[in-house]
Amino acid sequence: MKHYFLLGMIFLLLLFTRIGQAQERLDLSAQIPIVAWYGIRANEATVERFKELKEAGFTINFSEYSSLEEVEKALDAAHKVGVQLIIACPELRKEPEKTVRKFMEHPAVAGYFLRDEPVVADFAALGDWAKRIQAVDNRKFCYLNLFPTGGEEHLRFLGVQNYREYITRFNKEVPLPFLSFDHYPVLGDNVLKAEWYENLEDFSDEARKIGKDFWAFTLATKHGPYPVPTRASLRLQLYSNLVYGAQGLQYFTYWTPAGDSFYDYQHGPIGLDGKRTEVYDLVKDMNAEIRSIAGIF
Repeated sequence: MKHYFLLGMIFLLLLFTRIGQAQERLDLSAQIPIVAWYGIRANEATVERFKELKEAGFTINFSEYSSLEEVEKALDAAHKVGVQLIIACPELRKEPEKTVRKFMEHPAVAGYFLRDEPVVADFAALGDWAKRIQAVDNRKFCYLNLFPTGGEEHLRFLGVQNYREYITRFNKEVPLPFLSFDHYPVLGDNVLKAEWYENLEDFSDEARKIGKDFWAFTLATKHGPYPVPTRASLRLQLYSNLVYGAQGLQYFTYWTPAGDSFYDYQHGPIGLDGKRTEVYDLVKDMNAEIRSIAGIF
C-alpha cells in the first residue's frame, strides 16, 4: 500500500505548487466550516471553553445535549465568542417544530442534527423528520453523516448493492443541502487503507452529479485500530479531502469521549480530564494553515 502514500504526497506537492502560484489571487474573506465533533460538553459549556475551541480554529461545535436548557446555555456561551452549534437534544426528535421555533432565531444556530450513519431502511423516516424541520426553518441546515464504503457484507448491512447507490438513494429520500461522510484511513504503524481514495472519488463524484457540496472527516482521536494523530496524518486527511472538493471539514473528535474495552478513546485535542493534549496544538496549527489558503478551495 505504499503507492497510496506516494499518491497522497503527489497530491500535496501539486497542491502547494498551486498555492504558491495563487497567493495573490486568494479571497482572504473565504471561510471553510470546521466542525468539532463531540465538542464541548454540557457541564463545560462556558464562554472560556468556547473561546478555547475557537482559538483552535473551529467554527462549529457539535455536541448532543440532554435538554433544551443545556442547548440554550451552550448557544448563549458560543455566541459570545462567535462560534455556532449544530444542535441536538431529545426534544428535537420528539417535538421538532416546537424545538426549532424556540431556537431558530438564535444567531449561534448553524443547523439541526438528525443522526449519524443511517442505513437505507432509516431514510424514509429521516426524510420526513428533515421536512418537518425545514418547513419551520429553511435558513439553517439539517445535518446527517453517512457511512463510508466497505465490502459486500457492509453493503448488505447498508441495504444496497454498491456504495454509489447508498449515496444517491439517500439524496432522493432525505432532502439535505449538503452531504457528509466519514472514513478514517490511517491505521496502526501508519498503514493507509487502500479503499480510502476510492471512497473519496466515489463520494465527490456523486456529490458533483447531484449538485451538492460535501463535508468530510479527519480523525483527531486515537481509538480501536487507529493511532495517535500526527501532523502528517492530519495533513494527509485534510488536504486530500480538500483536493477532492470537500467544502466542510470535520474532526472526530474534539473532546475525548469516554470509551470502552474496544475503542478506548485517547489523545483527543481535549483529554478526558478536560485538559489540552498535544493533539490540540497540532489541530490548531493545521486549522490556521487551512484558513490562510481557504480561498483556493
